[in-house]
Amino acid sequence: MDINYFIQEYYYFLITFICILIIFSFLNYFNKQHHNEQYLDKQYLDNVILGTSFIFSLFTVYYLGNRHSGIGFDTFRYENLFTIYKNSTEFYVRKDPFFDFFTYSFSKYFEFRTFLYACAFIYIFSAYYGLKLIFKSKFYLPFLIFLISPYFFNMGINVMRNGIASSIFLIALGNYYEGKKLRTIIFLFCSILFHISMIVPVICFLIAKFLIKKTNLIFLLWLGSIVLGILKINIFLHLEFLLDFLGDRTDGYIDAEGERVFWGNFIIFGSIPVIFAVYNIMVLKYKNDFYTLLVNSYILIHIPYLILINTEFASRLGYLAEFMMPILLMFPLLVDPVIKIRYVYFKLSLIIFLIFMIKAYKILIL
Repeated sequence: MDINYFIQEYYYFLITFICILIIFSFLNYFNKQHHNEQYLDKQYLDNVILGTSFIFSLFTVYYLGNRHSGIGFDTFRYENLFTIYKNSTEFYVRKDPFFDFFTYSFSKYFEFRTFLYACAFIYIFSAYYGLKLIFKSKFYLPFLIFLISPYFFNMGINVMRNGIASSIFLIALGNYYEGKKLRTIIFLFCSILFHISMIVPVICFLIAKFLIKKTNLIFLLWLGSIVLGILKINIFLHLEFLLDFLGDRTDGYIDAEGERVFWGNFIIFGSIPVIFAVYNIMVLKYKNDFYTLLVNSYILIHIPYLILINTEFASRLGYLAEFMMPILLMFPLLVDPVIKIRYVYFKLSLIIFLIFMIKAYKILIL
């Protein structure tokens, strides 16, 4: 099956899932309007939404894990690595310690299909759990953003290690939000050890927490990086200490000129969340320490992405920030919002559905 048809088939299931959430979100408000004669118990409706989200998450795990080796660019490479470890008598680290050990362990007891299911489970349910820690019973709305993200399939199939690592990072953010520092540190380290690229969001998170805390200053640096990207001025090529430190992992990220253009993705899925977040903090004066830290981190992570946007694998750099997009977009709307919106959950479900249909129409009409 071609990757586009693989995605198309999943999108039909996703459309059904979103429509179910819209219906039950509407019924919740219908109950509020007729509180003297409620047709369905609110707790029952919430449980249906949560149950449906859980079941669809399991289905997504099955769908991603059940793919054959020809789906995507890298599935067969993961299969080759799995086979190498299966035939190996001892464990050795190739690139990322946790992912390599995970692959090695599964190769000794299970088949490759089971390994894909396990990877898909960590990818989906780490995001599921991390978002639930932050948004509680309303986590299904940011979880929808996660599912309709333009990076969702790429990070779940082609760059599976990166997808797993970023979802584990969301668990770290969820624990940080709940004030559990030790768990935050543990999951941050796990994220890095699953894919070394996650050291970028970790460093930016620490810079935003301890060094640069002013959103307006970080926003100006972000605007400057856009100018560098437009002018194709790659300042990282002149930072020899950085190239020496990262070694061969920089191939295609820092010094490989690309033919693909990522500006379209950045304008829609990169700039809009940043502008929305900055508007909330600087104009609406939305005050929440966790959200401000997240926004500052997000913008800082975007800076190297924009400077390197003309390189071959810029989209992977973009994802180092944009996996946090569900929190960035939904937090000020769902957690102590400055502007109260009537029927907010119902309206947000509809907006997400419309955005998804605009994004997915090319796949759906194949």
